[in-house]
Amino acid sequence: MASESTTARPYARAIFELASERGGYDQWSSRLGYWAAVVKDEAIRTRLAEPGVTAQAKADLIAQVSDGLDEDSLSLLKLLAENDRLGSLSDIYEQYEQLRREAEGEEEAHVISAYALTDDQTSKIVDALSKRLSCKVKITNEVDADLIGGAIIHAGDLVIDGSIRGRLAALEQSVAS
Repeated sequence: MASESTTARPYARAIFELASERGGYDQWSSRLGYWAAVVKDEAIRTRLAEPGVTAQAKADLIAQVSDGLDEDSLSLLKLLAENDRLGSLSDIYEQYEQLRREAEGEEEAHVISAYALTDDQTSKIVDALSKRLSCKVKITNEVDADLIGGAIIHAGDLVIDGSIRGRLAALEQSVAS
């Protein structure tokens, strides 16, 4: 069976191409992000999983909690419901956002640090990564006290582990060999 990210890829690409043609990157980002959150809601998931609920009823349920959907949006919801892919909306959204960032020359970096980053630290990381990756960089920060100190940076395929925990693990491995 194909993974969720594999099944989401063609949908994300088709939506991205539609947004590119019509200049609606922001609109589709908002819509997909909202739908991804909606299908994670327990009450919605329960209703979507009930036996006997038609694909049209599933699409209508998502449409009812969304404001002012155009024909493209309604068609997409119906297609996803017919193909039993409403549960893939989170993956579709993530892949759409990746395609959008690539088109706009932007990369998202996820920084896991022992403490919340200051504005100055964030700025320095953005500057350094922008130079290294030759693109605009957006930072999201997650705090993990288990790192003890330092940070781990994920940006695309790049992973930089400058955490104390990572350094201790490397030291332990070198001593063991």
